[in-house]
Amino acid sequence: MGKRFQVIVDSMLEPVMDRYFEIRYEELEQMEQALVAGDAETIALLGHRLKGSGTSYGFVRLTELGAIIEAAGRDAELEQAREPLAEVRSYLDAVDVVFGEQG
Repeated sequence: MGKRFQVIVDSMLEPVMDRYFEIRYEELEQMEQALVAGDAETIALLGHRLKGSGTSYGFVRLTELGAIIEAAGRDAELEQAREPLAEVRSYLDAVDVVFGEQG
């Protein structure tokens, strides 16, 4: 995802959006470290959090990736999390949030 892209997010979320991205980056770092350490439980837990938060904040692709990552951790198939984790990083780096009304 080298190109930037826009996602429209409900304007009510504007006050918390910076913190949302801080948390996503922090948890991404934790998942990348867990992948190296072979920590399937952490991968599953943080993948679940990503899955749950994505749609709530307007980032459907993060929900999809979170589900894949969670399943990889739950099934202890950690190599299946490697590519989705890289895509999460690319997504977070490339997304431009536009605040407006959804619907």
